[in-house]
Amino acid sequence: MRGSSLRWLTLALGLVLLAAPAHARKKKHVSLPTWDWSLSLSEGAVYNDNVLGFSGRDRDAYSLSPSTFPTPLNSVDDMQNEFQIRPGIRWRAPLKLMVSGEYRFKTVNRAENSFSDYQTHWLGLSVRPRVAAYKWSASFRTFVIPSYYLRVYKDRDWGTWEPARFRNWDYEGAFRYRFYQPLWLEAKAAYGTYYYGRKFTEYDSDYREFSLGAAYESPWFVTLNAGFTRRLSTNVGKDQAGPVYNAPEDPSLIGDSEYGDADFRENEVNASVSSVVPWIKLRRVEAGLSYKFRRRAYISSRPLLLDPIHRGRLDKRWEISPTLNVNIIRSLDAAVYFTYEQRRVDSPDPRVPLVKDFTRHEYGLALTYMLK
Repeated sequence: MRGSSLRWLTLALGLVLLAAPAHARKKKHVSLPTWDWSLSLSEGAVYNDNVLGFSGRDRDAYSLSPSTFPTPLNSVDDMQNEFQIRPGIRWRAPLKLMVSGEYRFKTVNRAENSFSDYQTHWLGLSVRPRVAAYKWSASFRTFVIPSYYLRVYKDRDWGTWEPARFRNWDYEGAFRYRFYQPLWLEAKAAYGTYYYGRKFTEYDSDYREFSLGAAYESPWFVTLNAGFTRRLSTNVGKDQAGPVYNAPEDPSLIGDSEYGDADFRENEVNASVSSVVPWIKLRRVEAGLSYKFRRRAYISSRPLLLDPIHRGRLDKRWEISPTLNVNIIRSLDAAVYFTYEQRRVDSPDPRVPLVKDFTRHEYGLALTYMLK
């Protein structure tokens, strides 16, 4: 009887010892912080061979007579510094939800043309189930450019050449869902505004966007993304002009008309592919390629003589960008990329493509340090 009691005592002690680690693990899991934070800093150097998107005609005009060219450029191309800071927080919310917030501040400073420097602000909030293989997520974000320099335009009300700047506000809501593990489907809706200074209120515009997209994460470390966006833009400031429409004094100097109707409808298709490169013997190397094509049709009903820039105009704009991202050490990434962008314009007025066609090449190197 005494031996039996000893065996039961030994068995009980064994169960306690086995349960203790599991209890400790459970306690450790429960004690995870409710709030967590992250912070990354990025510094980039970029060469852009056409910082203001000049057409070939305008580039030639600047090179022939830079002192008389309206826009006060020091050079058509430029080196620019891009600094970005991205703080973020995560909240382990009730109902087993994970709520995340992130803010991105970016400043772009150009070496030769500092008057065209600008900043952007991005603020986002997302929510998803707090499980490893969650099936849905929802997000909202807002994007702001407080002031962006375009170029100098002639104000026909004042009869002077004036620098044109706009501010852009953009709001977007998105919902993602996956029916099975590797495939995500996404729907987005956005609303935004472009508003100019008092000299160019005729350019003010509002727009709406509707997007559908998909992302597929293959078992071979390859990720595919594709999307389609329908964009509807209304030139809300077009009727703020005076009742008299003035044609350009010199037909060869055709330019954007304050008295035009810049309403447009645009379709955008984008696609990208990225993959880990296993044969490069570093910590982690990822290569990617992205492509975007936009087809914009202006729908001005004003006569061609009064609105040659927009009447019957069709823009085809595309860009392609290969990238390479290398994880140098645990918290430091380096990325290099190249971007080629082109716009080609069809118009009943043969002068419009001379003004609006352009190409741009951009070469970039960025370092990103993740503090946490």
